[in-house]
Amino acid sequence: VHHFILNDIEHKKLFYDSKTILQEQIQSETEEPIHYELVKEEGPDHNKSFWVDAVRNGEVIGSGHGRTKKAAEQQAAYEAILKLRKC
Repeated sequence: VHHFILNDIEHKKLFYDSKTILQEQIQSETEEPIHYELVKEEGPDHNKSFWVDAVRNGEVIGSGHGRTKKAAEQQAAYEAILKLRKC
């Protein structure tokens, strides 16, 4: 039971604080900063959707989609962390 609960908490923390975790991970490896680029936004003002890329050294390392820019950035950072952990 503890294994599943602790694992679930770790994944939630990773997702909700992905930008900070990714920034710390990148800074431990290089001084090259990571930045987020707004790729697309669509929809009326009251119902917008945003697409964001996490970019390092000119390379897209994660992409995200969300109802806010912040949510899209968190998703992009989460995808980047997963990608970097597989390498």
